[in-house]
Amino acid sequence: MGFATARYRSFAPLSARAVPRALAAMLVLAGLICATWSWAALRTAPTWWDPDGVAVGSDWHYRVPVTLPATSTVNSTGKVDIDFAALMIQLGISGTFDVNSVRVVRPGGTIATVQEYTDTVYAGATDTAGNNRGEVRWIVEDAGAVTYQVYFDVTQNGTKPANPQVPINGNFEKGAVGTQLPAGWATAAKTNAAYDLQITGNESPTITSDGIRPSTNSGPLFSPTVTDGSPLTGAQAYILGARTNNEPTNGANSQADATILTRTITVPASNPGNLTLRWRVEGWDSDTNNVTTFDHLQVEVVGSTTTDIVGPLTNAYTTYPFAPAFGANDITNTRAGYGSYNTFDMTTGGTHRNGMTVANHSQPWWTRTFSLAPYAGQTITLRFSTTHMEEFKSWFHIDDVEWSVVTGTLGAAQAFGAVVTNPVGSFGPGTPLPVSLRVDARPTAATNPVTADIYNNTGTLVASAIKLYNDGTHGDAVAGDAIWSNDGSDSANPTYAVPLGTPSSTGWTVRGFARDATTSTILASANGLAHRNALPTPLVMANYWNIDETTFNVVSGSVSVTKISSVISDPVNGTANPKAIPGAVMEYCILITNTGATALSNVVATDNLPANFTYGAATIRSGTGCATAATVEDDNSAGADETDPYGASVAGSTLTGNAASLGVSGVFALTFRGTVN
Repeated sequence: MGFATARYRSFAPLSARAVPRALAAMLVLAGLICATWSWAALRTAPTWWDPDGVAVGSDWHYRVPVTLPATSTVNSTGKVDIDFAALMIQLGISGTFDVNSVRVVRPGGTIATVQEYTDTVYAGATDTAGNNRGEVRWIVEDAGAVTYQVYFDVTQNGTKPANPQVPINGNFEKGAVGTQLPAGWATAAKTNAAYDLQITGNESPTITSDGIRPSTNSGPLFSPTVTDGSPLTGAQAYILGARTNNEPTNGANSQADATILTRTITVPASNPGNLTLRWRVEGWDSDTNNVTTFDHLQVEVVGSTTTDIVGPLTNAYTTYPFAPAFGANDITNTRAGYGSYNTFDMTTGGTHRNGMTVANHSQPWWTRTFSLAPYAGQTITLRFSTTHMEEFKSWFHIDDVEWSVVTGTLGAAQAFGAVVTNPVGSFGPGTPLPVSLRVDARPTAATNPVTADIYNNTGTLVASAIKLYNDGTHGDAVAGDAIWSNDGSDSANPTYAVPLGTPSSTGWTVRGFARDATTSTILASANGLAHRNALPTPLVMANYWNIDETTFNVVSGSVSVTKISSVISDPVNGTANPKAIPGAVMEYCILITNTGATALSNVVATDNLPANFTYGAATIRSGTGCATAATVEDDNSAGADETDPYGASVAGSTLTGNAASLGVSGVFALTFRGTVN
């Protein structure tokens, strides 16, 4: 609490006789500080996401808005490519991007249920891992042109755990190589352990096949051969079929559904979009249209009806190949068929028989886009399966399965905010200002993460780097929460006191800083502060996300002081027309009135007793007027009488009175008696 000091002339006693020299009155008054908040820096639109509360568990320090198109509907797949290194440049920060930190948060502030970040895919192509960019996908839970927030962080602010949300995983990037049932998928089953049914990495194995071609009574052509096991994009894909081992012997019977992989998809009720599949066929076996006996891949959509979109029943081998070769017989120089590696519709001489143009022995990826309109609003099953005959290996890779995709538009990066919440209330010159700052996320700078500067009404810096605390000391109410404070009670770590005698003025400023553990790429003095993209560099709220400012006014107190004296008795006349002569008993009343426009706090009045006056012990009374001052005040400065509601004491030749508060037009009075020397 700050104090303004004013001295007031004593009034002459109301008596015609001489009186002791007038008592000097000194009044120390508290003024008022009125604050206004800017609230500009705290992230409230939308509120900053924090899964477990500020300073509890993990806090996120940055985000970027992603706005979906108006055609987006619930259960669509949201998609956006994000270069986090570019976002960090926008923010003017340097740090190590935390690949585990990416989270997609809905417009209402809850985390998206199904989501993923793929570090190895960017702009629809394979991207180098660890280069701070990738692809973000999620299942849309809010229709229309809504804005999701993608949160991210750097390891310097504390490493984040792996994303616990269920991934979409149509690209099979989630899960270790060798995993049979990928995360996000429903079932994965095989009839014999010899079959392949697992996530694969980037590989080029040399494969040898069994089998005898009847037309020549000889083994398969191009065996062994180096095969292509690389994913279409990213680092992983999925394999079904017989690559590692020969197909199990079963008496030459067809092994239908030898491997099966399924997942469920909820199709948007409106704007359902398309299902897009990518697959690769490899091996030495074959099948033909409308025949489901031999080696092939079958992909079905199962809902209110069942539709084959890849497989013999599509009658579309040349467009959507479902086996390494086409035909029911072995390959010769005049016909296509099984017995040679990846010949599709070609003869042993490489002549196309069915109009395809694919290169002989090549290993391309194939794509089919299928409208989901017939299944709008349904929960469907996407079913991949393989059928095998014994002899002549065949296998299939799948990758980048996606549906109902809507692409978001990326905004500019934002960072956690801070807001000055104190000073507010009634304060005055001479008293330390309490300063508080509320933050969106834990400030992680190693030293003095939260500080404040104070500027006077002319814009002059009067206090800098005021340290704020979040440990339950220095006026901080709760340790480890979102609010950092300093009430100025520790002289070793003060805030600031407006100087005594400062006149009323407006436009004082508190500027608060909340710093994280990053290094600034803009200014050394900006370390830990996140810059607003394309704005100037001075360290003010307008230019940085985690700086906030509030202005306040200093209002000095205004009072009037009246001192009234009367002669009670004298040694000659007694109480009949007494005179102020030596030995006379005098009564004084000091009357203090708040004549200002605001309430006052901690009002203190002192009066120096002159040498020719002897104070009468235990004669002080207090009240709201001279005639009604009846509350007994003892002569010391301790005890309950000091707050009843006024206090008074005498020490040597100084009399002191005090009021904890004095409202507008409020009055308090002190009376006391003594003898003229």
